Amino acid sequence: MTNSEIGKKLEVSRVLVFRTAQRYRRLGTSDDMQRRGSQVTVTTPEAVKAVREKIRRTPGRSMRKMSKEYEMSRESMRTIVKDKLKMIPYREQGGQNHWIIATDYQSACEKEKILNKTSHPASVMVFAGITADGKTPLIFVDPEVKGVALSQFSLRKLTMDLPAKRRPRSSCQRDSRVVSRQFSEFISAADWPASSPDLNPMDYAVWIYLTEKVSSKNYPSIKALKTALIKKWDEIDDDYLRAVIDAYPKRLKAVIKAKGGRFENYF
Repeated sequence: MTNSEIGKKLEVSRVLVFRTAQRYRRLGTSDDMQRRGSQVTVTTPEAVKAVREKIRRTPGRSMRKMSKEYEMSRESMRTIVKDKLKMIPYREQGGQNHWIIATDYQSACEKEKILNKTSHPASVMVFAGITADGKTPLIFVDPEVKGVALSQFSLRKLTMDLPAKRRPRSSCQRDSRVVSRQFSEFISAADWPASSPDLNPMDYAVWIYLTEKVSSKNYPSIKALKTALIKKWDEIDDDYLRAVIDAYPKRLKAVIKAKGGRFENYF
């Protein structure tokens, strides 16, 4: 029987039949030859499946503990996690040596709050305005826009977003010339209180509130961060804004009592 006939009968290639016959004539057996290196005895498909299920149920499980649990070396567990499952450990924010195992950064962020992988995470520049009964939309500004162009862009956009009856009749300006013309006794910049941000409702009430709402998790992209900011900004209701504005005179009295110094103790 020829090699082709044997191959057709066994439904294998003619080349495989030829090589098997050659090896049999050379070695006297058709068994597999002894291979070099250690045999795969730990990172089996069953072990890979078990580790995958363990990570799915408990993504915060460390590879060191899993290697002890499955009675294998750390190197073998690292091979399963990184090479077989294509997963990466991400360090959890606020946790002492606590890691989350996931396929990518976004998946890790969805499970826990993860430390940023860079010491200079991306950020956004935002402008907005409030009144006692409303607020402007959030305005995201390109970080490359600076100086006069920045102020002209942000102020013009803010005022155009206000209802017509609230828009200032004068043009937006970067300096205080409008204030100087209308209010001759207005406080100069040199006389501003030492903690002037504490007199700005956007600083002490709005931005802090918004930051607390969105900083409870990490975001995989600038787009995701902007979406979260807009969502939380829209959730700020008029009752909160009204309370912020109504409390403002109390702050003014406190800073006057402190003679322009720090006035936290006067609340």
